Amino acid sequence: MMTGAAPRLQILFVATGSAWPPVGGGQIRMLSQLRVLASMPEVARIRLFSLSEDSDRLQHRDALARSVPGLDVADPVFHPIHLFTHPRYVPRVAWLRAVRGVPYVAGKWDSAPVRAALERELAARRFDVVWLGSLGAARYLPLVRQSQPDACVVLDEHNVESNIWAQFAARQRGLRRLVADAETSAARRFERDTLRAVEAVAAISLDDAREYRDLAGVEARYVPQVVPFERRPDASVPFPRLCYVGTLSWHPNVRGLDWFCREVWPHVRDRLPSATLDIAGSGLAADPRGVAVVPESWRRPGIQIRGFVEDLVPLYHGSAALVAPILGGGGIRIKLLEAFRHGVPVVTTPDGASGLPIERGREAFVESEPGAFAARVVEVATSGARQRSLREAGYAFLERHHSLGAAQAAVRELLGLDPRSGERSGLRAEMRSIELPVRGGGAGVIAYEREA
Repeated sequence: MMTGAAPRLQILFVATGSAWPPVGGGQIRMLSQLRVLASMPEVARIRLFSLSEDSDRLQHRDALARSVPGLDVADPVFHPIHLFTHPRYVPRVAWLRAVRGVPYVAGKWDSAPVRAALERELAARRFDVVWLGSLGAARYLPLVRQSQPDACVVLDEHNVESNIWAQFAARQRGLRRLVADAETSAARRFERDTLRAVEAVAAISLDDAREYRDLAGVEARYVPQVVPFERRPDASVPFPRLCYVGTLSWHPNVRGLDWFCREVWPHVRDRLPSATLDIAGSGLAADPRGVAVVPESWRRPGIQIRGFVEDLVPLYHGSAALVAPILGGGGIRIKLLEAFRHGVPVVTTPDGASGLPIERGREAFVESEPGAFAARVVEVATSGARQRSLREAGYAFLERHHSLGAAQAAVRELLGLDPRSGERSGLRAEMRSIELPVRGGGAGVIAYEREA
């Protein structure tokens, strides 16, 4: 335990988005990290600096402050999260890429108002730790170094971003492929150099930690996602009701749903004609009348598109299983952990299970072939015993791998804190001098965001 004489940390958390409302994987991850830091006796204060494009961002600020006791939330600075819905910002990003060699993953977050607001935050007080909540936030690493030269800088990524770009490039053809390949190379250089330029790297999975070591030769620390839960009473769902929950604009989700609706759902309905599927999530584009544009492949008998659902608990508790047909992506699939938290059995793909130490058939069913996936869905939907066994295995998985204590221990190791005294031992590594952003790698900005 930390002694009364031990120093307590002042932390500035820099986020390229908002943690509230926690409706997407990135927001849920950020909220988890903030709660872990706020729960640690070694931490005196957390100041959150964040960006938002929402008109009600001040209400979200207040709700987040209520959700994380002790969190000091600065007024979110306006900045487009979805760049191509704010086209007036695109020329700036294109200019940075063409003239300065700044990759999209960094240039997207560059703006004079953000820089000025962050500069004020850094000048207002001394921080022991500056926590960069994404690779994009590293666009401002030189400013952090200049303003807070003694601070320990932590990079906390939710994916290996250059791998996401490589997946995007592999789907392109012709000139778009050439541009995407150049952007992938630029993103990889920026990510590698940023990993080497900070004192500590937090990874969302052991797989990502290994990727960071291979990419940059750094030893990242896996910080597990904290998933608190209360066991549901044994209440199996006797009806073949299925659900899907996820961001409906993220390409791995969209590709997976396309595959499931075209190739898996017909098999399910052949065996269970009364089966239904509710698809819930934000991100669908809207037509000029404001009506959500639903992909044609999702328009199948028994499938209902719910869109954004504010309270997901009734949906979870009324479903025999959650289907998570994810194709591509990286990090971990927080939707699986959320399903475990709500006691909902999961059927997913290998990409959906990646990053999590799941034993197939125990915590979740993992299938890649349409017929096998459909058979598992039918098995879970028609067996109360199978639902109960998967539910209990999911709870046990969260207890083993996603407790608050495990996350606190990981953060202590990440920051070089002595768990007995709370004092810092080797908090700062030897400073590595590096010029950011990295130059070169071609020019051009492509509409990656619409697929990513």
